[in-house]
Amino acid sequence: MLVQKNVPLQAFNTFHIVAKAQALARIACESDLLGLLADPEWAQTPKFVLGGGSNVVLTGDVKALMLKVELAGRRLVQETPAPLWWRLVLAKTGTTWWPGRWHRATQAWKTWR
Repeated sequence: MLVQKNVPLQAFNTFHIVAKAQALARIACESDLLGLLADPEWAQTPKFVLGGGSNVVLTGDVKALMLKVELAGRRLVQETPAPLWWRLVLAKTGTTWWPGRWHRATQAWKTWR
């Protein structure tokens, strides 16, 4: 697991606020997180978890170890029959959703029957 030092965070937040993470680890799979938590250098360090960056406003540099979660993927957990088309979708933290993509995904699920 590579932990980067003094990483600019402008690309990791929607408002492109200029700030730095003193230490940043990209979490691409569960074993990345488990390995980091088992590492004596980082196990007791305060953590700051960041997903896509759309629900965060940075007010300065981040002193905690930033965990940039980049887990991607989604799966259909439950679906009701027509005409409701209610769906419960499990999406990992690094998965990007917006209305256009949601619409395309639901249309695709209708055709998978």
